Amino acid sequence: MWLPFTATFLRNYQVMKRAFPWSFFIGHILTGFYIIIFAYFTYYYVFKEELAGSFSSYSGTDDYLSYVILGGVLYSFSVSLLMIVSRAIITELREGTLEALLLSPSSRKGYFLGYVAQGLTRVIIEFLVIILTGYFFGLYLQDINWLNVLVVLLLLVAATFSQALVLGSFMLYFRDTYITQNTLFVLMGLVCSITFPVEFLPETFSWIGNIMPLTYGVDALRLTWIEGKSLVEIWPFIWRMIVIGIIYFPIGTYFIKKMEKSVLEKHFG
Repeated sequence: MWLPFTATFLRNYQVMKRAFPWSFFIGHILTGFYIIIFAYFTYYYVFKEELAGSFSSYSGTDDYLSYVILGGVLYSFSVSLLMIVSRAIITELREGTLEALLLSPSSRKGYFLGYVAQGLTRVIIEFLVIILTGYFFGLYLQDINWLNVLVVLLLLVAATFSQALVLGSFMLYFRDTYITQNTLFVLMGLVCSITFPVEFLPETFSWIGNIMPLTYGVDALRLTWIEGKSLVEIWPFIWRMIVIGIIYFPIGTYFIKKMEKSVLEKHFG
């Protein structure tokens, strides 16, 4: 597994360095930056620094700016990871290397982990840049237990990886990346409590957020970041995130293999 992991990591690093040196990096940072700016102007010029009691009740905090900025940070974080993993196989198809990949005896786990590891080097930089930007717009950065934050992020990475396998199988089925992934990203932005608690939406939408690991990841991060909650206190959100990841993983693994075979048969006759 180590050899395909290393080879995939180095190949993707060279591709990012030579073909896409700044475009993806800047694009995802701007997504988080737009959410920060939106929250800042909304809070000061629309809400006039006043919040309804229902917001505090649903969100568990009166710190609107930190609430939205952290939501924007994790939204950008999750979208980047989803794109990195889910587009892997369909990119091989478009570049004409899928047949060679499927015929090789290399570990598929090493291949996908190489994608994730290389992608995380970029995603972590994006995360830090957005956090630093958010600080100047009111993000709370005092007395944070960074170990708890790291645990939440690692669990979110694992759960998002599993979700990305399912998304990747849909991409292969529809032979599409743009509509498929952006439909999911729009839903995530709406129902995962990114800029407002999902309780403000009709109840018929809440079940969609309940099957997204980002929903529980962002709630767990806010509680440990803003409120200083321990891992034991945010355990309900953690275990739900873990359970969703465990459910998605076998489903994604099964269907992406099935779609690979189908694509190979249709594409190469």
